[in-house]
Amino acid sequence: MKDDEIADDLIPGNLKRSKSYHSDYGQRTYGDIKNLASGTPADRKAQQMKKLIEQADRLREKARRRPR
Repeated sequence: MKDDEIADDLIPGNLKRSKSYHSDYGQRTYGDIKNLASGTPADRKAQQMKKLIEQADRLREKARRRPR
């Protein structure tokens, strides 16, 4: 992941239905989200979006294994 990539491009569609996804942060860059998440005070929405981006593969697998 590069800091200049748009968050919506880094998050798969099925994870955009997550409670941690915030569409108002979708057009921000990954670098902006990282800065907001680590700022003082930390931005909770940015922290959740950062986690979705960084753990997309793990979360996608977790959703795939869950019975419906």
